[in-house]
Amino acid sequence: MTSFDNPLAFFLVLAVPAWYLLRSRSLRRSGGLRFPLDEESGRRFEASAGLRTAAARVGRIFGILAWLGLVAAAAGPQSVERRTIFPNRGDDVVFALDLSPSMGARDVEPDRLSAAKSLVELFLREDRADSVGIVGFGRDAALLCPPTTDYASLRSRLNRAKPGVLGDGTALGLGLAQAVRHAARARGSVDRVILVTDGENNTGFISPEDACDLAARLGVRLTIIGVGSRGDVPLSYEDPRTGERLEGTYASGFDEGALRTLALRAGGEYLSARDRPGLERAFRSVSSRMPPAEDARSVTVRRPLSASALAGAAVSLALAWLLGFAARGWLS
Repeated sequence: MTSFDNPLAFFLVLAVPAWYLLRSRSLRRSGGLRFPLDEESGRRFEASAGLRTAAARVGRIFGILAWLGLVAAAAGPQSVERRTIFPNRGDDVVFALDLSPSMGARDVEPDRLSAAKSLVELFLREDRADSVGIVGFGRDAALLCPPTTDYASLRSRLNRAKPGVLGDGTALGLGLAQAVRHAARARGSVDRVILVTDGENNTGFISPEDACDLAARLGVRLTIIGVGSRGDVPLSYEDPRTGERLEGTYASGFDEGALRTLALRAGGEYLSARDRPGLERAFRSVSSRMPPAEDARSVTVRRPLSASALAGAAVSLALAWLLGFAARGWLS
């Protein structure tokens, strides 16, 4: 949003029509001279006069723009932005999201990944001082967003996370290790990793056990949320490589015992989410351990824009002078 310290300065814009009115009256009083010219010299005169007239008119336009720029600068323009400030830095939280095709299973409404993403969104809507990041993993693992308090940017990247986008497979250990590394590099009061997965590790060069040992060694608090159920479950997702919608029944090998063992190995906790209500309870439990900042305050950040207006006025004034000089001398 833009505001002005001295909006009354815009009344100076009225000087433009006033100048034109006075100028037109002066021209009517002074009259004009007629020059009898032969045909050849007349054509040359008309061409030269036409160029001078065009240059003069364009020069006047730039002169008006220069005046408007000066008026805008005199009005004291400034950009105004409202920001929420947290005097005390919160936790650094990295969500490790399983993006394997099995997260398209529909035993959790509407599907495992969509339900998890919607609850991450709710987590971000609370007033927090936490820096939040996202690591996604399938066959490969990637940092989708580094820890940040720019939740709008984080939501945008979260929305692009789809089942199968990082390959067909679940490199749980690799994804967890990346999340732990990024959480440990930040400097929050507490480093946390929240792993959301259906728990079927089947690829990757880092084992889940080694990743948990890394979390314990670096002092990163680990919470594992196991999403889904065991047995035959409906599956539906769009293959990101072909755009083809794949549907059918998926034999889920969801293993809560293995995930609980991993959480204990890292000194963390395991939360079960076999359905949508269970997933909501898990996220409420996590959120309750990280209460919203109580001393957050809203501040107004103002940035003056007068320099930009003056720069535009200076450029317009220079062009007006050059065109006026050309109309008087170069084109005669």
